[in-house]
This record gives sequence, structure tokens and C-alpha cells, in this order.
Amino acid sequence: MNIYKVLSITYYIGMAMVFIGVLMHMSELEYGAYVFGGGSLIMIGIRLYNMLFGKPMNKRVHTILLYSSLMLLPATWAMITYRRYWVIFLVLTAILDTYASFRRIKR
Repeated sequence: MNIYKVLSITYYIGMAMVFIGVLMHMSELEYGAYVFGGGSLIMIGIRLYNMLFGKPMNKRVHTILLYSSLMLLPATWAMITYRRYWVIFLVLTAILDTYASFRRIKR
């Protein structure tokens, strides 16, 4: 299998884990924060790989996406410690992802 397909599938699994972790945490299930944290680590790993091995002309966009995924770590910590401001970090991630989506990635 192509390495890019493996990375894409892994990235989608990480995104699904983040989404499921948010739903579990909002439903007050015990392990929701850990599912969220696992998914965020996968997303950080894939985005770090893209930043390091991607084309130099796309490095700026990939750096923004890496910072965006790093905002998920304090959100995970806030979920684990039962703080209510985990949503702020999730919103920051969404804002940075939205900004990066309007930047053009050159192929």
C-alpha cells in the first residue's frame, strides 16, 4: 500500500477519535478524554510529518496546521482535569484550521 494512503487513513482515524472523544466527554463518559488525547497525538504526528517532509513551498501552511493540532494537547489536559475551558482550545484549533483551509497548498 502507498505510504500516502496509510498516512491518510491514519489521519482520518485520528480525526474520528478526536470527534468521538468530544462526544464521549460531553456525555460524561469516563474515557472520553483519553480517546480525544489519542486522536490528537495521531493528528500531531501526521501534521508534523507533513511539515517535515512536505514541499518547502507548503511549509507555512503545514506549520499553521501543526500549531493548530498542538492546541489539542491543552484541551486534553483540561478534559482530564475536568476543567470547562477545554472548549476554548478546541475553538482555537477550529479557527486555525479554517484559516489554513483558505491558504493554497501547492502540489
